[in-house]
Amino acid sequence: MSSTETAPEASSTESKAAASTAAETATAANPVTVAGSGRCSDFSNQAAAQRAANTRDGDGDGVYCESLPCPCLKKGASKPTGTASPSNPEAGCVKPSAVQQVGFSATKYPNIRRHFLKAIRSGWPATLVVDRRGTDARRKRLLANVATKDGYDRDEYPPAMGRGRGSEALTRGANPVGWMASVMLVPSSENRSHGSVMGIKLRRFCSGTRFSYRFY
Repeated sequence: MSSTETAPEASSTESKAAASTAAETATAANPVTVAGSGRCSDFSNQAAAQRAANTRDGDGDGVYCESLPCPCLKKGASKPTGTASPSNPEAGCVKPSAVQQVGFSATKYPNIRRHFLKAIRSGWPATLVVDRRGTDARRKRLLANVATKDGYDRDEYPPAMGRGRGSEALTRGANPVGWMASVMLVPSSENRSHGSVMGIKLRRFCSGTRFSYRFY
């Protein structure tokens, strides 16, 4: 067969190879386009997570990582809302005077509910106060000497975001301020789902807002 007859085949092969290389390069440069490959903790704000659209959408509403701070980008929107700055992560939040009831499913979170009731009977406060400052430090100090178990997380009540020295003191119960809390092992999936839902429901409230758990 002559060289003029084999040239088109060679050209086609080279084109396919070039296209494949280009696709691989694009994928490597944009890994966030792979569905489900990311985590909310990979992003500094909700708008960035929404653009990537590669994390789990827990409630199926098309909005990703709703617990992250703004700027926020809703489903189908082209421009983000909210202008919270690093110096003021609570910009645009609200602080109602009434205690906010934060509802959770007793069926979905039976072990969280069991821990909550046990902690209340032991004297821990039923009314909590949002305090985002020092959350990680309080949790780290509390759990430093608490043993772990495969498949389980160490649930805290009051949660780290609901204890500490906020602008208002916690009401009722022992050790109403500071880093201490009740700890109980609960299944990891249940604990993490509960924490995510709580973060979403409290996101719009400023530090100092009073809240309490309500199971239905």
